[in-house]
Amino acid sequence: MANKYNQGIRSRILWREEQISVGDYLMVVKNNYYWLSDNEKIDFIANGDIMEIMKIHHFQERYGFHFADISLRFVDYKDIEVEVKIILDTLNIETAALNMEQNKELFNAVLEDYQEIKSKKEQFDRLKNDPFFNALQVKFSYAVTCHKAQGGQWKVVFIDQGYLYDDRINLEYLRWIYTALTRSMEKLYFVNFSDEFFMEDER
Repeated sequence: MANKYNQGIRSRILWREEQISVGDYLMVVKNNYYWLSDNEKIDFIANGDIMEIMKIHHFQERYGFHFADISLRFVDYKDIEVEVKIILDTLNIETAALNMEQNKELFNAVLEDYQEIKSKKEQFDRLKNDPFFNALQVKFSYAVTCHKAQGGQWKVVFIDQGYLYDDRINLEYLRWIYTALTRSMEKLYFVNFSDEFFMEDER
């Protein structure tokens, strides 16, 4: 659902047809300790960080995946801009990040580049410092799942419940709706909720 909203917002509201554009907002979907190793203010790029694309340098296709070298600005740390390599394949996949099979595929493909090194330890040391292996995994952040929204707040929030069967209204649903409701600081809009969800004011 979040992917469809992101695609729709980019194409129908922002009029962006390119895979990524300067000004796009991205959410990091996996902790990354590689690209900020020398930064004194932040130790790592955290899962859930929202960043804005400032520059796009170039695109690459390698190891069966697609990458881009870009400059990003932290939304919460406006004075910090960092050049990173992102993996574009995570933008529209249904899973939160690369799944176990995809991670293994990337791992083995990058490791293959260091097979001429006889020491296994040195192979893995080189792998751990490889920019492709450490590419930042991101998604567009115009719409996010309730799970990814935890810990964040916005002035205006739209909650899309989707189609809900009666037997899905349980404790897990109540936790979900509470989390969604408390993300808003000023305005809250309900999308695809039935009239039965709302209580009538009998005064």
